[in-house]
Amino acid sequence: MPDHDTLTALLRDWAVVRGDQEAVVFATDPTDAAGDQCLTYAELDRTARRVAALLQLHADLGDRVLLLNEPGLGFVAAFFGCVYAGMIAVPAPPPGGHRSHQARLAGIARDAGVKVALSERTGLDAVQEWADDAGLKTMTCLAVDGALPPAEQWAGPGTTTSETLVFLQYTSGSTGDPKGVVVDHGNIREHTEVFRRMTRATSRTRFGGWLPTFHDFGLIGLLLFPLSLGATTVLMSPLAFVKRPYAWLRLLDRRRVNFTGGPNFAFDLCVRAVTEAQAAGLDLSSVTHVLNGSEPIRAETQQAFIERFAPHGLDPAAMLPAYGLAEATLAVTCTDPQRGMVATHVDALQLALGLFVPARPAASTEEHTRLLVSSGPARDEVVVVDPVKGEILPDGQIGEIWVRGPQVTRGYWNRPDATKAVFGTTGDQGGDYLRTGDLGTIHEGQFYVTGRIKEVLIVHGQNLYPQDLEATVRAAHPALARGVGAAFTVPTPDEQIVIVQECRAHALEDMTPSGLAAQIRSAIRRDFGVAVGGVVLVRPSQVRRTTSGKIQRGLTRDLFTKDELRALHEELTPAVRSRYRGSAT
Repeated sequence: MPDHDTLTALLRDWAVVRGDQEAVVFATDPTDAAGDQCLTYAELDRTARRVAALLQLHADLGDRVLLLNEPGLGFVAAFFGCVYAGMIAVPAPPPGGHRSHQARLAGIARDAGVKVALSERTGLDAVQEWADDAGLKTMTCLAVDGALPPAEQWAGPGTTTSETLVFLQYTSGSTGDPKGVVVDHGNIREHTEVFRRMTRATSRTRFGGWLPTFHDFGLIGLLLFPLSLGATTVLMSPLAFVKRPYAWLRLLDRRRVNFTGGPNFAFDLCVRAVTEAQAAGLDLSSVTHVLNGSEPIRAETQQAFIERFAPHGLDPAAMLPAYGLAEATLAVTCTDPQRGMVATHVDALQLALGLFVPARPAASTEEHTRLLVSSGPARDEVVVVDPVKGEILPDGQIGEIWVRGPQVTRGYWNRPDATKAVFGTTGDQGGDYLRTGDLGTIHEGQFYVTGRIKEVLIVHGQNLYPQDLEATVRAAHPALARGVGAAFTVPTPDEQIVIVQECRAHALEDMTPSGLAAQIRSAIRRDFGVAVGGVVLVRPSQVRRTTSGKIQRGLTRDLFTKDELRALHEELTPAVRSRYRGSAT
Protein backbone atom coordinates (compact mmCIF):
# COMPACT_ATOMS: atom_id res chain seq x y z
CA MET A 1 0.00 0.00 0.00
CA PRO A 2 1.47 3.41 -0.96
CA ASP A 3 2.59 5.57 1.97
CA HIS A 4 0.43 8.70 1.76
CA ASP A 5 -0.55 11.11 4.53
CA THR A 6 -3.97 11.85 3.05
CA LEU A 7 -6.85 9.93 1.55
CA THR A 8 -6.83 12.32 -1.41
CA ALA A 9 -3.24 11.51 -2.37
CA LEU A 10 -3.84 7.78 -1.92
CA LEU A 11 -6.90 7.70 -4.18
CA ARG A 12 -5.18 9.80 -6.83
CA ASP A 13 -2.36 7.25 -6.81
CA TRP A 14 -4.81 4.32 -7.08
CA ALA A 15 -6.45 6.07 -10.06
CA VAL A 16 -3.13 5.76 -11.88
CA VAL A 17 -1.91 2.30 -10.83
CA ARG A 18 -5.35 0.63 -10.50
CA GLY A 19 -7.36 2.79 -12.88
CA ASP A 20 -9.34 0.00 -14.57
CA GLN A 21 -10.02 -2.00 -11.40
CA GLU A 22 -13.48 -1.89 -9.86
CA ALA A 23 -13.39 0.36 -6.81
CA VAL A 24 -17.03 0.50 -5.73
CA VAL A 25 -19.96 -1.55 -7.02
CA PHE A 26 -23.54 -0.83 -5.98
CA ALA A 27 -25.96 -3.72 -6.42
CA THR A 28 -29.40 -2.23 -7.06
CA ASP A 29 -30.69 -5.80 -6.96
CA PRO A 30 -28.33 -7.87 -4.78
CA THR A 31 -29.63 -11.09 -6.32
CA ASP A 32 -29.13 -10.09 -9.99
CA ALA A 33 -25.92 -8.95 -11.68
CA ALA A 34 -27.93 -6.99 -14.24
CA GLY A 35 -28.49 -4.24 -11.65
CA ASP A 36 -24.83 -3.75 -10.69
CA GLN A 37 -23.46 -0.21 -11.07
CA CYS A 38 -19.71 0.34 -10.95
CA LEU A 39 -17.03 2.99 -10.49
CA THR A 40 -13.46 2.02 -11.34
CA TYR A 41 -10.66 3.77 -9.48
CA ALA A 42 -10.14 6.09 -12.47
CA GLU A 43 -13.87 6.83 -12.70
CA LEU A 44 -14.07 7.43 -8.95
CA ASP A 45 -11.22 9.94 -9.20
CA ARG A 46 -12.83 11.75 -12.13
CA THR A 47 -16.27 11.82 -10.49
CA ALA A 48 -14.82 13.11 -7.22
CA ARG A 49 -13.03 15.92 -9.08
CA ARG A 50 -16.28 16.94 -10.82
CA VAL A 51 -18.30 16.99 -7.59
CA ALA A 52 -15.45 18.86 -5.89
CA ALA A 53 -15.49 21.46 -8.66
CA LEU A 54 -19.24 21.91 -8.08
CA LEU A 55 -18.74 22.34 -4.34
CA GLN A 56 -15.96 24.86 -4.87
CA LEU A 57 -18.47 27.09 -6.68
CA HIS A 58 -20.68 27.23 -3.57
CA ALA A 59 -18.46 26.82 -0.51
CA ASP A 60 -14.94 27.30 0.81
CA LEU A 61 -12.18 25.10 2.20
CA GLY A 62 -13.17 23.63 5.55
CA ASP A 63 -16.91 24.24 5.11
CA ARG A 64 -19.22 21.43 6.20
CA VAL A 65 -21.30 19.55 3.63
CA LEU A 66 -24.31 17.46 4.68
CA LEU A 67 -24.61 14.20 2.71
CA LEU A 68 -28.26 13.18 2.41
CA ASN A 69 -27.89 10.64 -0.37
CA GLU A 70 -29.92 7.51 -0.83
CA PRO A 71 -27.87 4.28 -0.77
CA GLY A 72 -25.82 4.06 -3.94
CA LEU A 73 -22.92 5.52 -5.86
CA GLY A 74 -24.29 9.03 -5.29
CA PHE A 75 -23.09 8.88 -1.70
CA VAL A 76 -19.65 7.72 -2.84
CA ALA A 77 -19.43 10.63 -5.30
CA ALA A 78 -20.60 13.09 -2.65
CA PHE A 79 -18.20 11.89 0.04
CA PHE A 80 -15.10 11.89 -2.12
CA GLY A 81 -16.18 15.14 -3.75
CA CYS A 82 -15.94 16.67 -0.27
CA VAL A 83 -12.54 15.06 0.31
CA TYR A 84 -11.19 16.37 -3.00
CA ALA A 85 -12.65 19.84 -2.33
CA GLY A 86 -11.00 20.11 1.08
CA MET A 87 -14.42 20.34 2.73
CA ILE A 88 -15.74 18.36 5.69
CA ALA A 89 -18.35 15.70 4.91
CA VAL A 90 -21.23 15.18 7.35
CA PRO A 91 -22.88 11.84 6.47
CA ALA A 92 -26.49 11.47 7.59
CA PRO A 93 -29.62 9.53 6.58
CA PRO A 94 -31.88 11.40 4.14
CA PRO A 95 -34.92 13.21 5.56
CA GLY A 96 -38.08 11.19 6.07
CA GLY A 97 -39.67 8.98 8.67
CA HIS A 98 -40.47 10.01 12.24
CA ARG A 99 -40.48 13.60 13.49
CA SER A 100 -37.69 12.65 15.87
CA HIS A 101 -35.47 11.81 12.88
CA GLN A 102 -36.31 15.12 11.19
CA ALA A 103 -35.47 16.99 14.39
CA ARG A 104 -32.23 15.08 14.90
CA LEU A 105 -31.19 15.80 11.31
CA ALA A 106 -31.86 19.51 11.79
CA GLY A 107 -29.84 19.40 15.00
CA ILE A 108 -26.90 17.86 13.14
CA ALA A 109 -27.07 20.52 10.41
CA ARG A 110 -27.09 23.34 12.96
CA ASP A 111 -24.40 21.82 15.16
CA ALA A 112 -22.07 21.34 12.19
CA GLY A 113 -22.87 24.74 10.67
CA VAL A 114 -23.57 23.11 7.32
CA LYS A 115 -23.08 25.26 4.21
CA VAL A 116 -24.22 22.79 1.50
CA ALA A 117 -26.41 19.68 1.38
CA LEU A 118 -25.88 17.04 -1.32
CA SER A 119 -28.47 14.60 -2.62
CA GLU A 120 -29.62 13.06 -5.89
CA ARG A 121 -32.03 14.80 -8.24
CA THR A 122 -34.83 12.43 -7.23
CA GLY A 123 -34.50 13.45 -3.58
CA LEU A 124 -33.59 17.10 -3.99
CA ASP A 125 -37.13 18.47 -3.58
CA ALA A 126 -37.60 16.51 -0.35
CA VAL A 127 -34.27 17.78 0.98
CA GLN A 128 -35.15 21.37 0.09
CA GLU A 129 -38.57 21.03 1.73
CA TRP A 130 -37.01 19.61 4.88
CA ALA A 131 -34.42 22.41 4.95
CA ASP A 132 -37.14 25.05 4.60
CA ASP A 133 -39.24 23.49 7.35
CA ALA A 134 -36.16 23.31 9.61
CA GLY A 135 -35.34 26.97 9.00
CA LEU A 136 -32.01 26.21 7.32
CA LYS A 137 -32.35 29.13 4.92
CA THR A 138 -28.64 29.64 4.23
CA MET A 139 -27.93 26.03 3.26
CA THR A 140 -27.56 25.38 -0.48
CA CYS A 141 -29.03 22.09 -1.75
CA LEU A 142 -27.30 20.45 -4.73
CA ALA A 143 -27.58 17.19 -6.70
CA VAL A 144 -24.50 15.06 -7.34
CA ASP A 145 -26.05 13.54 -10.46
CA GLY A 146 -27.06 16.82 -12.07
CA ALA A 147 -25.04 19.09 -14.35
CA LEU A 148 -21.47 18.96 -13.04
CA PRO A 149 -18.44 21.01 -14.10
CA PRO A 150 -15.73 19.16 -16.00
CA ALA A 151 -13.09 17.47 -13.85
CA GLU A 152 -10.49 19.90 -15.21
CA GLN A 153 -12.14 22.75 -13.28
CA TRP A 154 -11.23 21.13 -9.97
CA ALA A 155 -9.06 23.58 -8.04
CA GLY A 156 -7.41 20.96 -5.83
CA PRO A 157 -8.01 20.27 -2.13
CA GLY A 158 -5.89 23.15 -0.83
CA THR A 159 -3.12 22.51 1.67
CA THR A 160 -4.00 19.07 3.03
CA THR A 161 -2.11 17.29 5.80
CA SER A 162 -2.74 14.32 8.07
CA GLU A 163 -4.44 16.74 10.48
CA THR A 164 -6.93 18.05 7.91
CA LEU A 165 -10.48 17.04 8.81
CA VAL A 166 -12.24 14.59 6.50
CA PHE A 167 -15.66 14.11 8.07
CA LEU A 168 -17.82 14.45 11.16
CA GLN A 169 -19.31 11.15 12.33
CA TYR A 170 -22.38 11.96 14.38
CA THR A 171 -22.97 9.38 17.07
CA SER A 172 -26.21 7.44 17.02
CA GLY A 173 -27.64 9.15 20.07
CA SER A 174 -28.71 5.91 21.72
CA THR A 175 -27.45 7.16 25.09
CA GLY A 176 -27.56 10.93 24.66
CA ASP A 177 -27.62 13.80 22.18
CA PRO A 178 -25.74 13.08 18.95
CA LYS A 179 -22.25 14.57 18.88
CA GLY A 180 -20.00 14.99 15.85
CA VAL A 181 -16.79 12.97 16.14
CA VAL A 182 -13.96 14.75 14.31
CA VAL A 183 -12.08 12.38 11.96
CA ASP A 184 -8.97 13.51 10.08
CA HIS A 185 -6.78 12.00 7.37
CA GLY A 186 -4.29 10.74 9.96
CA ASN A 187 -6.99 8.86 11.86
CA ILE A 188 -8.07 7.08 8.67
CA ARG A 189 -4.49 6.17 7.75
CA GLU A 190 -3.66 4.85 11.23
CA HIS A 191 -6.94 2.96 11.51
CA THR A 192 -6.32 1.33 8.13
CA GLU A 193 -2.94 0.05 9.32
CA VAL A 194 -4.29 -1.23 12.67
CA PHE A 195 -7.34 -2.85 11.07
CA ARG A 196 -5.20 -4.38 8.31
CA ARG A 197 -2.98 -6.06 10.90
CA MET A 198 -5.96 -7.31 12.91
CA THR A 199 -7.88 -8.74 9.96
CA ARG A 200 -5.01 -9.57 7.57
CA ALA A 201 -7.04 -8.02 4.75
CA THR A 202 -5.22 -7.08 1.52
CA SER A 203 -5.92 -5.46 -1.83
CA ARG A 204 -7.09 -8.89 -3.03
CA THR A 205 -9.77 -9.12 -0.34
CA ARG A 206 -13.26 -8.62 -1.76
CA PHE A 207 -15.52 -6.56 0.52
CA GLY A 208 -19.30 -6.30 0.49
CA GLY A 209 -22.45 -5.78 2.51
CA TRP A 210 -25.49 -3.72 3.38
CA LEU A 211 -24.29 -1.49 6.24
CA PRO A 212 -25.37 2.17 5.90
CA THR A 213 -22.54 4.40 4.73
CA PHE A 214 -23.74 7.22 6.99
CA HIS A 215 -22.65 5.07 9.97
CA ASP A 216 -19.04 4.35 10.92
CA PHE A 217 -19.29 0.57 10.46
CA GLY A 218 -20.42 0.98 6.85
CA LEU A 219 -18.44 4.12 6.00
CA ILE A 220 -15.12 2.94 7.39
CA GLY A 221 -15.48 -0.83 7.32
CA LEU A 222 -17.02 -1.25 3.87
CA LEU A 223 -15.89 1.88 2.02
CA LEU A 224 -12.82 3.73 3.30
CA PHE A 225 -10.94 0.67 4.57
CA PRO A 226 -11.21 -1.34 1.32
CA LEU A 227 -10.46 1.69 -0.85
CA SER A 228 -7.43 2.53 1.29
CA LEU A 229 -6.18 -1.01 0.60
CA GLY A 230 -6.84 -0.68 -3.13
CA ALA A 231 -9.50 -3.39 -2.94
CA THR A 232 -13.00 -3.69 -4.42
CA THR A 233 -16.13 -3.22 -2.32
CA VAL A 234 -19.70 -4.16 -3.27
CA LEU A 235 -22.51 -2.27 -1.52
CA MET A 236 -26.27 -2.79 -1.33
CA SER A 237 -29.14 -0.90 0.26
CA PRO A 238 -29.81 -1.48 3.98
CA LEU A 239 -33.52 -1.43 3.14
CA ALA A 240 -33.02 -4.31 0.71
CA PHE A 241 -31.49 -6.32 3.55
CA VAL A 242 -34.23 -5.52 6.06
CA LYS A 243 -36.95 -6.40 3.55
CA ARG A 244 -35.21 -9.58 2.40
CA PRO A 245 -32.24 -10.75 4.52
CA TYR A 246 -31.52 -13.46 1.94
CA ALA A 247 -30.41 -10.71 -0.46
CA TRP A 248 -27.29 -10.05 1.64
CA LEU A 249 -26.23 -13.68 1.61
CA ARG A 250 -26.98 -13.98 -2.09
CA LEU A 251 -24.77 -10.95 -2.75
CA LEU A 252 -21.91 -12.57 -0.83
CA ASP A 253 -22.32 -15.68 -2.96
CA ARG A 254 -22.82 -13.96 -6.31
CA ARG A 255 -19.89 -11.54 -5.98
CA ARG A 256 -17.67 -14.06 -4.10
CA VAL A 257 -17.25 -11.62 -1.22
CA ASN A 258 -14.61 -12.37 1.44
CA PHE A 259 -15.17 -9.60 4.01
CA THR A 260 -18.56 -8.50 5.37
CA GLY A 261 -20.24 -7.79 8.68
CA GLY A 262 -23.16 -6.45 10.64
CA PRO A 263 -24.61 -5.88 14.10
CA ASN A 264 -25.89 -8.80 16.16
CA PHE A 265 -29.53 -8.37 15.11
CA ALA A 266 -28.62 -8.94 11.44
CA PHE A 267 -27.50 -12.49 12.14
CA ASP A 268 -30.62 -13.20 14.19
CA LEU A 269 -32.72 -11.89 11.32
CA CYS A 270 -31.00 -14.15 8.78
CA VAL A 271 -31.52 -17.23 10.95
CA ARG A 272 -35.23 -16.45 11.31
CA ALA A 273 -36.10 -15.11 7.88
CA VAL A 274 -34.03 -17.02 5.29
CA THR A 275 -36.09 -19.96 4.06
CA GLU A 276 -34.81 -23.46 3.41
CA ALA A 277 -35.46 -22.99 -0.30
CA GLN A 278 -33.39 -19.78 -0.35
CA ALA A 279 -30.55 -21.28 1.66
CA ALA A 280 -30.40 -24.35 -0.55
CA GLY A 281 -28.92 -22.37 -3.42
CA LEU A 282 -26.28 -20.50 -1.40
CA ASP A 283 -22.53 -21.05 -1.58
CA LEU A 284 -20.83 -19.02 1.19
CA SER A 285 -17.45 -20.73 0.89
CA SER A 286 -15.77 -17.51 -0.31
CA VAL A 287 -16.51 -15.70 2.97
CA THR A 288 -13.49 -15.46 5.28
CA HIS A 289 -14.43 -12.46 7.49
CA VAL A 290 -17.87 -11.90 9.03
CA LEU A 291 -17.49 -9.13 11.59
CA ASN A 292 -20.08 -8.78 14.34
CA GLY A 293 -20.06 -5.41 16.09
CA SER A 294 -21.74 -2.08 16.96
CA GLU A 295 -24.15 -3.64 19.48
CA PRO A 296 -23.84 -6.31 22.22
CA ILE A 297 -22.74 -9.64 20.74
CA ARG A 298 -24.53 -12.78 21.86
CA ALA A 299 -22.79 -16.14 21.65
CA GLU A 300 -26.12 -17.83 21.00
CA THR A 301 -26.63 -15.66 17.91
CA GLN A 302 -23.19 -16.49 16.56
CA GLN A 303 -23.73 -20.20 17.09
CA ALA A 304 -27.20 -20.17 15.54
CA PHE A 305 -25.87 -18.40 12.43
CA ILE A 306 -23.05 -20.93 12.11
CA GLU A 307 -25.38 -23.91 12.51
CA ARG A 308 -27.82 -22.47 9.99
CA PHE A 309 -25.33 -21.64 7.23
CA ALA A 310 -22.32 -23.93 7.74
CA PRO A 311 -24.08 -26.55 5.57
CA HIS A 312 -24.01 -23.92 2.81
CA GLY A 313 -20.27 -23.34 2.88
CA LEU A 314 -19.87 -20.89 5.76
CA ASP A 315 -16.61 -21.50 7.64
CA PRO A 316 -17.30 -21.21 11.41
CA ALA A 317 -13.85 -19.62 11.81
CA ALA A 318 -15.03 -16.73 9.62
CA MET A 319 -17.24 -15.39 12.43
CA LEU A 320 -15.24 -12.53 13.95
CA PRO A 321 -16.72 -10.63 16.92
CA ALA A 322 -15.19 -7.15 17.14
CA TYR A 323 -15.34 -4.03 19.26
CA GLY A 324 -15.12 -0.44 18.13
CA LEU A 325 -16.58 3.04 18.33
CA ALA A 326 -16.64 6.19 16.24
CA GLU A 327 -14.38 8.03 18.70
CA ALA A 328 -11.60 5.57 17.80
CA THR A 329 -12.40 5.91 14.05
CA LEU A 330 -13.94 2.42 14.11
CA ALA A 331 -12.27 -0.84 15.17
CA VAL A 332 -10.47 -1.22 18.50
CA THR A 333 -10.21 -5.01 18.70
CA CYS A 334 -11.17 -7.87 16.40
CA THR A 335 -11.10 -11.65 16.63
CA ASP A 336 -8.01 -13.16 15.00
CA PRO A 337 -9.12 -14.78 11.70
CA GLN A 338 -6.54 -17.53 12.20
CA ARG A 339 -7.97 -18.52 15.59
CA GLY A 340 -11.68 -17.85 15.27
CA MET A 341 -14.26 -17.00 17.89
CA VAL A 342 -13.46 -17.48 21.59
CA ALA A 343 -16.24 -17.75 24.19
CA THR A 344 -16.24 -18.36 27.95
CA HIS A 345 -18.97 -19.42 30.37
CA VAL A 346 -18.95 -17.14 33.43
CA ASP A 347 -20.75 -17.02 36.76
CA ALA A 348 -23.61 -14.54 36.22
CA LEU A 349 -23.90 -13.69 39.91
CA GLN A 350 -20.19 -12.87 40.14
CA LEU A 351 -20.49 -10.87 36.92
CA ALA A 352 -23.14 -8.72 38.61
CA LEU A 353 -20.55 -7.98 41.30
CA GLY A 354 -17.97 -6.86 38.73
CA LEU A 355 -15.96 -10.08 38.52
CA PHE A 356 -15.32 -12.29 35.47
CA VAL A 357 -15.31 -15.79 36.97
CA PRO A 358 -15.25 -18.73 34.52
CA ALA A 359 -17.82 -21.43 35.25
CA ARG A 360 -18.99 -24.72 33.84
CA PRO A 361 -21.95 -24.52 31.42
CA ALA A 362 -25.25 -24.48 33.31
CA ALA A 363 -26.76 -27.93 33.68
CA SER A 364 -30.20 -26.46 34.41
CA THR A 365 -32.04 -23.16 34.28
CA GLU A 366 -31.55 -22.84 38.04
CA GLU A 367 -27.79 -22.38 37.59
CA HIS A 368 -26.74 -18.84 36.80
CA THR A 369 -24.14 -18.74 34.04
CA ARG A 370 -23.61 -16.59 30.95
CA LEU A 371 -21.71 -17.35 27.78
CA LEU A 372 -19.64 -14.31 26.81
CA VAL A 373 -17.91 -13.83 23.47
CA SER A 374 -14.43 -12.33 23.21
CA SER A 375 -14.03 -9.34 20.90
CA GLY A 376 -10.47 -10.36 20.08
CA PRO A 377 -6.99 -10.43 21.59
CA ALA A 378 -6.13 -7.75 24.13
CA ARG A 379 -3.97 -4.89 22.82
CA ASP A 380 -1.47 -2.64 24.62
CA GLU A 381 -3.53 0.37 23.54
CA VAL A 382 -6.61 -0.90 25.41
CA VAL A 383 -6.82 -0.99 29.21
CA VAL A 384 -9.56 -1.76 31.74
CA VAL A 385 -9.78 0.87 34.44
CA ASP A 386 -11.61 1.60 37.68
CA PRO A 387 -13.79 4.47 36.36
CA VAL A 388 -13.70 6.31 39.70
CA LYS A 389 -10.06 5.92 40.73
CA GLY A 390 -8.57 5.79 37.23
CA GLU A 391 -6.44 2.79 38.19
CA ILE A 392 -5.80 -0.08 35.77
CA LEU A 393 -7.55 -3.21 37.03
CA PRO A 394 -6.08 -6.72 37.06
CA ASP A 395 -7.34 -9.30 34.59
CA GLY A 396 -10.72 -10.71 35.57
CA GLN A 397 -12.07 -7.51 37.11
CA ILE A 398 -14.65 -5.53 35.16
CA GLY A 399 -14.08 -1.83 34.60
CA GLU A 400 -14.32 0.93 32.04
CA ILE A 401 -12.55 0.40 28.71
CA TRP A 402 -9.98 3.09 27.90
CA VAL A 403 -8.28 3.34 24.49
CA ARG A 404 -5.29 5.31 23.22
CA GLY A 405 -3.30 5.58 20.00
CA PRO A 406 -3.20 7.63 16.78
CA GLN A 407 -6.48 6.17 15.51
CA VAL A 408 -8.29 7.84 18.44
CA THR A 409 -9.89 11.02 17.14
CA ARG A 410 -9.28 14.46 18.63
CA GLY A 411 -12.78 14.94 20.07
CA TYR A 412 -16.25 16.26 19.31
CA TRP A 413 -17.04 19.12 16.96
CA ASN A 414 -17.51 22.36 18.94
CA ARG A 415 -18.02 20.44 22.20
CA PRO A 416 -15.01 21.35 24.37
CA ASP A 417 -16.61 20.21 27.63
CA ALA A 418 -17.69 16.84 26.22
CA THR A 419 -14.29 16.42 24.57
CA LYS A 420 -12.51 17.12 27.85
CA ALA A 421 -14.71 14.62 29.69
CA VAL A 422 -14.23 11.78 27.20
CA PHE A 423 -10.82 12.39 25.59
CA GLY A 424 -7.46 13.22 27.10
CA THR A 425 -7.67 11.41 30.45
CA THR A 426 -4.20 10.50 31.71
CA GLY A 427 -3.85 6.86 32.72
CA ASP A 428 -1.48 5.00 35.05
CA GLN A 429 0.83 4.19 32.14
CA GLY A 430 0.96 7.80 30.95
CA GLY A 431 -0.48 9.22 27.75
CA ASP A 432 -3.99 10.35 26.97
CA TYR A 433 -6.85 7.88 26.83
CA LEU A 434 -10.34 7.85 25.37
CA ARG A 435 -12.91 6.92 28.01
CA THR A 436 -15.36 4.75 26.08
CA GLY A 437 -18.13 4.44 28.67
CA ASP A 438 -18.15 0.70 27.93
CA LEU A 439 -17.44 -2.01 30.48
CA GLY A 440 -15.17 -4.97 29.92
CA THR A 441 -12.31 -7.12 31.15
CA ILE A 442 -9.33 -9.15 29.97
CA HIS A 443 -9.22 -12.92 30.52
CA GLU A 444 -6.45 -15.22 29.28
CA GLY A 445 -5.29 -12.60 26.80
CA GLN A 446 -8.77 -12.10 25.34
CA PHE A 447 -10.78 -8.88 25.54
CA TYR A 448 -14.44 -9.10 26.61
CA VAL A 449 -17.06 -6.34 26.51
CA THR A 450 -19.70 -6.83 29.20
CA GLY A 451 -21.93 -3.75 28.99
CA ARG A 452 -22.15 0.02 29.07
CA ILE A 453 -21.82 2.18 32.17
CA LYS A 454 -24.81 4.37 31.35
CA GLU A 455 -27.02 1.36 30.66
CA VAL A 456 -26.10 -0.82 33.62
CA LEU A 457 -29.18 -1.33 35.79
CA ILE A 458 -28.38 -1.35 39.51
CA VAL A 459 -31.13 -3.20 41.36
CA HIS A 460 -30.72 -4.16 45.02
CA GLY A 461 -26.95 -3.99 44.69
CA GLN A 462 -26.79 -6.09 41.51
CA ASN A 463 -25.42 -4.83 38.20
CA LEU A 464 -27.74 -6.07 35.47
CA TYR A 465 -27.25 -5.55 31.75
CA PRO A 466 -30.40 -4.62 29.82
CA GLN A 467 -29.48 -6.73 26.79
CA ASP A 468 -29.40 -9.83 29.02
CA LEU A 469 -32.86 -9.10 30.42
CA GLU A 470 -34.16 -8.47 26.91
CA ALA A 471 -32.76 -11.78 25.66
CA THR A 472 -34.48 -13.64 28.50
CA VAL A 473 -37.78 -11.95 27.62
CA ARG A 474 -37.52 -12.89 23.94
CA ALA A 475 -36.93 -16.51 24.91
CA ALA A 476 -39.91 -16.58 27.28
CA HIS A 477 -42.54 -17.22 24.57
CA PRO A 478 -42.67 -17.58 20.74
CA ALA A 479 -44.88 -14.47 20.53
CA LEU A 480 -41.92 -12.44 21.81
CA ALA A 481 -39.09 -14.07 19.88
CA ARG A 482 -39.08 -11.72 16.89
CA GLY A 483 -39.97 -8.52 18.73
CA VAL A 484 -37.71 -5.78 20.02
CA GLY A 485 -37.69 -5.04 23.73
CA ALA A 486 -36.26 -2.43 26.07
CA ALA A 487 -35.35 -3.02 29.71
CA PHE A 488 -34.74 -0.08 32.04
CA THR A 489 -35.35 1.04 35.61
CA VAL A 490 -37.55 3.76 37.08
CA PRO A 491 -37.36 5.19 40.63
CA THR A 492 -40.34 4.59 42.94
CA PRO A 493 -38.18 5.81 44.86
CA ASP A 494 -36.22 2.51 44.85
CA GLU A 495 -35.23 1.34 41.36
CA GLN A 496 -37.73 -1.00 39.70
CA ILE A 497 -37.25 -2.88 36.43
CA VAL A 498 -39.68 -2.17 33.60
CA ILE A 499 -39.87 -4.31 30.46
CA VAL A 500 -41.37 -2.84 27.28
CA GLN A 501 -41.67 -5.64 24.75
CA GLU A 502 -43.06 -5.86 21.24
CA CYS A 503 -45.54 -8.69 20.88
CA ARG A 504 -47.12 -10.35 17.87
CA ALA A 505 -50.70 -10.85 19.00
CA HIS A 506 -51.43 -13.54 16.39
CA ALA A 507 -48.67 -15.71 17.89
CA LEU A 508 -50.19 -15.78 21.37
CA GLU A 509 -52.31 -18.85 20.59
CA ASP A 510 -53.97 -19.82 23.89
CA MET A 511 -51.86 -17.48 26.02
CA THR A 512 -53.58 -14.36 27.40
CA PRO A 513 -51.65 -11.05 27.62
CA SER A 514 -51.83 -11.32 31.40
CA GLY A 515 -50.42 -14.84 31.25
CA LEU A 516 -47.65 -13.66 28.95
CA ALA A 517 -46.73 -10.87 31.38
CA ALA A 518 -46.60 -13.42 34.20
CA GLN A 519 -44.31 -15.62 32.09
CA ILE A 520 -41.97 -12.67 31.53
CA ARG A 521 -41.82 -11.91 35.25
CA SER A 522 -41.14 -15.56 36.03
CA ALA A 523 -38.34 -15.80 33.45
CA ILE A 524 -36.60 -12.67 34.79
CA ARG A 525 -36.85 -13.89 38.38
CA ARG A 526 -35.55 -17.32 37.35
CA ASP A 527 -32.53 -16.02 35.44
CA PHE A 528 -31.59 -13.00 37.55
CA GLY A 529 -33.28 -13.40 40.92
CA VAL A 530 -35.02 -10.00 40.77
CA ALA A 531 -38.63 -8.87 40.56
CA VAL A 532 -40.08 -6.85 37.69
CA GLY A 533 -41.95 -3.65 38.48
CA GLY A 534 -43.71 -3.36 35.14
CA VAL A 535 -44.42 -5.25 31.93
CA VAL A 536 -45.73 -3.33 28.93
CA LEU A 537 -46.65 -5.24 25.77
CA VAL A 538 -46.76 -3.14 22.59
CA ARG A 539 -47.22 -3.71 18.88
CA PRO A 540 -44.19 -4.20 16.59
CA SER A 541 -42.16 -1.04 15.82
CA GLN A 542 -43.23 0.67 19.06
CA VAL A 543 -39.85 0.25 20.77
CA ARG A 544 -37.66 3.02 19.40
CA ARG A 545 -34.38 2.22 17.65
CA THR A 546 -31.70 4.40 16.09
CA THR A 547 -31.07 4.34 12.34
CA SER A 548 -28.31 1.78 12.99
CA GLY A 549 -30.71 -0.53 14.85
CA LYS A 550 -29.61 0.23 18.41
CA ILE A 551 -32.38 0.12 21.00
CA GLN A 552 -33.15 3.58 22.38
CA ARG A 553 -33.80 2.55 25.96
CA GLY A 554 -33.67 6.10 27.27
CA LEU A 555 -36.29 7.32 24.79
CA THR A 556 -38.50 4.29 25.45
CA ARG A 557 -38.18 4.97 29.18
CA ASP A 558 -39.26 8.58 28.64
CA LEU A 559 -42.30 7.44 26.65
CA PHE A 560 -43.19 5.04 29.46
CA THR A 561 -42.90 7.63 32.22
CA LYS A 562 -45.03 10.08 30.20
CA ASP A 563 -47.60 7.34 29.47
CA GLU A 564 -47.12 7.82 25.72
CA LEU A 565 -46.66 4.17 24.75
CA ARG A 566 -49.60 2.64 22.92
CA ALA A 567 -49.82 -0.46 25.08
CA LEU A 568 -51.59 -3.66 24.13
CA HIS A 569 -51.34 -4.68 27.78
CA GLU A 570 -49.73 -3.10 30.82
CA GLU A 571 -49.13 -4.59 34.25
CA LEU A 572 -47.45 -2.44 36.91
CA THR A 573 -46.77 -2.94 40.59
CA PRO A 574 -48.74 -0.58 42.87
CA ALA A 575 -45.61 1.50 43.51
CA VAL A 576 -44.86 1.99 39.81
CA ARG A 577 -48.50 2.62 38.93
CA SER A 578 -48.89 5.18 41.71
CA ARG A 579 -45.76 7.05 40.63
CA TYR A 580 -46.30 7.05 36.86
CA ARG A 581 -50.02 6.59 36.32
CA GLY A 582 -51.35 8.56 39.29
CA SER A 583 -53.12 5.61 40.88
CA ALA A 584 -52.09 2.45 42.68
CA THR A 585 -54.93 0.46 41.12
